[in-house]
Amino acid sequence: MLILSTIGIIILIVGAIFFFIDYAKGRKKKTSYVVMTTGILLGTSGYFGYSYQVHQEAISDAQAEAAEETRLARIGEDKEKAFSDNYSSITYNAADTGSKAEKIGNELLKVWHAVIWDDSVTIDGQKYTDISKAVNAQHKLYISNGTIDKLDSSLAGVEATYKRLKKNVTSKNTDKLEEMEKTIKSVRNLVKIVRNPSGNYTTFSDKFSDADSEVSTNLEQIM
Repeated sequence: MLILSTIGIIILIVGAIFFFIDYAKGRKKKTSYVVMTTGILLGTSGYFGYSYQVHQEAISDAQAEAAEETRLARIGEDKEKAFSDNYSSITYNAADTGSKAEKIGNELLKVWHAVIWDDSVTIDGQKYTDISKAVNAQHKLYISNGTIDKLDSSLAGVEATYKRLKKNVTSKNTDKLEEMEKTIKSVRNLVKIVRNPSGNYTTFSDKFSDADSEVSTNLEQIM
């Protein structure tokens, strides 16, 4: 459109030149009038056509911007919902995993205590008087009866949900994500301690008790 307007201006100038030449020589000015009129028509058509094009492009840009804002808002809403759903799920699963680990840890402590104070303990129908053998027997029983597998599966579910939680975090939920990260770390630690019991009664009891308390405290903060 600008090219058309430029051509119109050029034709108008040429027409004006012809007009002054005809005027100076006293000739009829019909041809110069036609040329100038054509230039004016082309120039104005080009100008208004260009203005209309610019206006339409502005409208198109505004519509595209509005559509993008709507799309981003919808994505934000979808992420908020996904975060909320996964947050509720992981809170429950983290508490359940912590509870499973706590039960295993408490049972291991009972085995330790029985051998120390009662001199023996019976596990799966067999009597043990040696602490190390008794603890290992209890741990092997948990492996054979699927207790450890259930614990591992529960923790794996927590980890998978946590990945989805991180994927859908928004600026509104960064604090919640940080709190959940602390909780997940404490649950991992508790599971690690009861899956691999080590040390003596006192050291294991202290590690287990501290880890268990940390999980409880973190769960209270996210609930």
